[in-house]
Amino acid sequence: MSTTPIENPPKGNLLVDLNDIPSIKEPEKVPFWTENPNVIFDPKHIFEFFPVDTMTYEQKLNAVTRAVVILTIVGMLLSNSIRLFIVCCITLGAIFILYYYHTKEQDIKTAKKGIQSLKENFEGPARDYLTQSNIPIPDDIFSTPTSDNPFNNVLVTDYDYNPNKQPAPPAFNKNINDKIVAQTKQFINDVHPDQPDISKKLFSSLGDNLDFEQSLRPFHSTASTTIPNDQGAFAEFCYGSMISCKEGNDFACARNLTHYTNY
Repeated sequence: MSTTPIENPPKGNLLVDLNDIPSIKEPEKVPFWTENPNVIFDPKHIFEFFPVDTMTYEQKLNAVTRAVVILTIVGMLLSNSIRLFIVCCITLGAIFILYYYHTKEQDIKTAKKGIQSLKENFEGPARDYLTQSNIPIPDDIFSTPTSDNPFNNVLVTDYDYNPNKQPAPPAFNKNINDKIVAQTKQFINDVHPDQPDISKKLFSSLGDNLDFEQSLRPFHSTASTTIPNDQGAFAEFCYGSMISCKEGNDFACARNLTHYTNY
């Protein structure tokens, strides 16, 4: 059953017939001539001799190749020189090398983007589910690194002044890691008010910054960064299914006998 299109529909949830939505055609991908040599003399592209901005990279190389081949054929018919054929082969080889290295470079960029996207999105399936379900995500899910607490651990003062403290953000995220480093440098500036911008003087070279980041390795966010931490649930998770003799479990009590062995 198809729904009837409504002119000037009111705001709200409406049933939309997908058949009434015009499909968007993706541009046709033209292969390189090493994948399909027939593309050089394809009637759709036979008059493409010069690369233009609207063409893809493969189309541009195909156009140059088509021009070289046709000029070589015409030149050999007029002069009957074997040199033109040799020059044509060298030119086609150079075009293939350009395509090969361009493809290799694009594959590397795509792989890097995929890895970077994976790292940035590695914050848990809950955030991905909320995003896919169009559920608004509040901005205060995690606390923000500050100069006095870059790793957002629970401070003694938080029990009185910040009992609803949000958990620390994932430090393995590149953006969060950069914020932690920046706030740590800001902390150095704050404790040396008589030396303005001392962090720029201390960490002015690549080696200084490397040593500084290496010095942060012993510091990290603790397992629980909220108040209160659920110790009961954690203990239940670790030891809830373990049997004990004080519960009256015969098997657990038998393990304590001297003639009993686990092997």
